[in-house]
Amino acid sequence: MAFLGRMRKVFGRSRTPEERFTDEFVSTINRLPGITRITRTEHFGIEVRRVGETGSHSIFLGNLFAEVKHLDNAERTAAVRQFVTAMFTQPDEPEDWEEAAPRLRPVLRTSSYAQAGQVGGIAVASRPSMRHLVEMLVIDHEHRMSLVNADSLEQWGVTFDEANERAAHNLMAEGTHLARLDNGVLAVASEDTYESSRLIVPGWLAGLGEELGLDPVAVVPARDTMLIADAGDVPALTWMLDEALRVFNDHPRWLSPVPYHPDEDGIVVPWRPGESHPSHAKIRLADRSLETFEYREQKDRMEKLFQQAGETLQVGEYVLEPGPRSVTTWPRGDALLPYTDEIIFPVETGPFRVTWACAERILGTEWEEAPTTPPRRRTLRWPDNETLARLRQSSGV
Repeated sequence: MAFLGRMRKVFGRSRTPEERFTDEFVSTINRLPGITRITRTEHFGIEVRRVGETGSHSIFLGNLFAEVKHLDNAERTAAVRQFVTAMFTQPDEPEDWEEAAPRLRPVLRTSSYAQAGQVGGIAVASRPSMRHLVEMLVIDHEHRMSLVNADSLEQWGVTFDEANERAAHNLMAEGTHLARLDNGVLAVASEDTYESSRLIVPGWLAGLGEELGLDPVAVVPARDTMLIADAGDVPALTWMLDEALRVFNDHPRWLSPVPYHPDEDGIVVPWRPGESHPSHAKIRLADRSLETFEYREQKDRMEKLFQQAGETLQVGEYVLEPGPRSVTTWPRGDALLPYTDEIIFPVETGPFRVTWACAERILGTEWEEAPTTPPRRRTLRWPDNETLARLRQSSGV
């Protein structure tokens, strides 16, 4: 056993979850008829060539992996099989605008989902939406959807706005079925996998409120879930916010537990009713929960990229504490800190914490803005003793 252990240490290493997932994906594709070659590519992808085709199918696995990595083995295997079957039994993607236009649909995704696509070398067509969310476009197939990339828009000769307008028109043409729950909360029950997409159709939420005579507040905790309550119905709001956080935490295709509301111009924005509102604490928890998930996904992605590049830059952790309050720790080495409510300084005489706003007032050349999504600041050096004294004094310790 000792000899075998030394051999494994010299010649072997534990495979990463991504590598094991790629193995499973390749094994599933190999069971299909007509597959002639599968090539693994950089950035978590593969290329598949089939009999009678001159080109190959490029598949980025990052987004699918992000969706299924929290599932158990049986559920993950079933999801992979469903994805592979749908991909290789559907017709090819549309080649021109005339063919693509009627099949376009708008979708709402997290920023981390979009960033995973960019890391994979795919220029996904998207634009920023609400905080931590992006709007994207897909081609609707019978059993799946495929993301539209920037090259396709250029090939079709249309802008993102033009394509998005047509996508929204297509979705609205299909109608929306609403179900009213016993507690007065409305659920979008169209069962078309585009339930959350209606939130980003211009004027839809405001128009629904006018039609039904309510002040609508909506949550989209998962891609296939949208709940709506009247802003004046506190019991319904309370249940909806609790349910949104539960679904968000448990669903493999989580989106956002944050409540949204149309402003005076009908534009959907995060709902912020003020500290005196009974739902204020729940809304704050929803905000921080979304940030926790997004910063966690970003941290995992960055650490893998830095490891591949041989970088030693630390990626600070976003920690959610009771309150809720978010906190991160200023390290001795260079790091990328997430935006949090408070920062801990682990000094030898005893750690202390200050608010982010206080740190911004006192610190200067010790840090700088980093071009990341979600936003971070890069630490450049450990504060000197005078600066630490000012920070400690402001903390009240």
